[in-house]
Amino acid sequence: MSTGPTRTPSYRTLRLLCGNAVGMVAFLAAYVFARDPIVALVAGIIVGVIGYAASTVVVDYAAGERNR
Repeated sequence: MSTGPTRTPSYRTLRLLCGNAVGMVAFLAAYVFARDPIVALVAGIIVGVIGYAASTVVVDYAAGERNR
């Protein structure tokens, strides 16, 4: 039984998914502690951008390992 060709996701998609996941967790955690949606939104955006940048490093490392 063939499942068909597998598609490799783009690294940009993976970075966006990582940044989004981290940002959502930060938003929820900040909302639980601060009970202020504006503070939670700002925290989610800031941590999401940091997560995107950090995932870029991980993706670049993984791409380098794959090309060896």
